Amino acid sequence: MHLRRTLPTPTGRIGFRLLPWLVVALSMTACGESRDAPSATPPQVRKVAVTAAPAQVLDATVTERSVGVLESLVIPEIAAEVEGRIVQGYVKTGERVIPGQLMAELEVEDYKIATEATHAELGQLEALADNQRRTVARYAKLVANKSISADRYDEAIAQLRVLEEQLRAARARLQQSERALTKTRVLSPYAGVVDAELISPGDFVKVGKPLFRVATVDRLRARLPLPELLASKISVGQTVELWSPVAPDIKVTSAISEIRPTIGVGNRAIDVFAIFDNPGTWQPGGSVTGEIVTERRTAALMVPETAVVLRPAGTVVYVVEDGIARQRLVETGIYRDGLVEIRAGIAPKDLVIDSGAGFLTDGTAVSVADVQAR
Repeated sequence: MHLRRTLPTPTGRIGFRLLPWLVVALSMTACGESRDAPSATPPQVRKVAVTAAPAQVLDATVTERSVGVLESLVIPEIAAEVEGRIVQGYVKTGERVIPGQLMAELEVEDYKIATEATHAELGQLEALADNQRRTVARYAKLVANKSISADRYDEAIAQLRVLEEQLRAARARLQQSERALTKTRVLSPYAGVVDAELISPGDFVKVGKPLFRVATVDRLRARLPLPELLASKISVGQTVELWSPVAPDIKVTSAISEIRPTIGVGNRAIDVFAIFDNPGTWQPGGSVTGEIVTERRTAALMVPETAVVLRPAGTVVYVVEDGIARQRLVETGIYRDGLVEIRAGIAPKDLVIDSGAGFLTDGTAVSVADVQAR
């Protein structure tokens, strides 16, 4: 049997000698990689900048708004009180008139003649009455001396009484004639604006014929229609705030003075009326906007309209809790001057997000840039 001795190969010897160097190289590589690797830190959270403030506690009013029409409180038709021919008119449509201002004149000749005739009749009767008084005085002395009978004396007294009654009737006719003479001058009984001229010079008018229509403008009435569903909420005396497009900066505060007892057939609305003094250039027939205060609420929580947003869950506001926006479902009430009443869902101490609320979701990290004091 032959024995064979195996000698180590050159390759085996070289590998054996390089092993320590390989271990060192691997160790250095591992150390280099460890130094180059970044350290583990938590990710940076992005915060949304917002403004916030507590809800305001205010006394709020519930109002109903209506667009109505202005009416003249009095629109009289000035009619002829005597008949005659129109000589001249002195006012035109659109002109302002004051009480006692001359508006037109009628012919006066017939009334002057009637007045003179009544004066003459009155003079005759006064002369007859004076003579009869003297007769009665003379008969009184004669009857005392029994120179005439008592019957004759009584007849004289009766004749005097007849004459005195005729005198009274004549004086009444004279007064009537003089009054008719003054009525040939048509005067304005009110202060206002001429709304219409209904006659022209040369027209013959009879008693009662309308001559002019005058609209009073110093005192007006607002007619405001409201849905019939609000009838139970409206009552006489409720406050009404009025403004007109001709002067939007002027607001007038009045009260409901009257409610029409029936509902309109055409619009199914109730009409409420408010009387007030004209603040300036408001005109009958113009439009007017009215806000009727139907309810007053004390200590109502009010937030800006921009704080209230719609989400799939419903109407919400966001409040700040430890730097996080928390969604709160709320029940809203009245809207007034850019504010919304919150009837349920938040407390007065809650910090409500205003600006930026529309970009938030529940749990968003926020940075409050400004805490507004209200």
